[in-house]
Amino acid sequence: MTKNTLKQAGYKSTKPRQQVLKILQVGHTPLSAKTIYKKTRNINLASIYRTLKLLTELNIIQQEFINNKNYYYLANKKHHHIICKNCGHLECIPCNHSFKIKNFSQINHQVMLTGLCNKCAVHN
Repeated sequence: MTKNTLKQAGYKSTKPRQQVLKILQVGHTPLSAKTIYKKTRNINLASIYRTLKLLTELNIIQQEFINNKNYYYLANKKHHHIICKNCGHLECIPCNHSFKIKNFSQINHQVMLTGLCNKCAVHN
């Protein structure tokens, strides 16, 4: 699917793009650009940022702003995350919002949810 999406948009499926996608597939959690960089082999940080920007623009990956940082994840459907304020445990929350606003297209939104996970709530 992603190779076809890249090809249809006029882009090649390069090794850096494949490697970033593979890291996001294996991770199953949102990752920062620096974390992705640390997991790659022979790809500079600027290329990581360019790849993430392109994959986000093509809606191949999703971007979310968590704790003042951009995180990226691979998902077929847009969803959000809730993060524990104490330990950082993160869980996915489905998103069923779709917006149809006159004079706008390609509308994106972000929701930041925080709380205490059950484990931390017991210890507080």
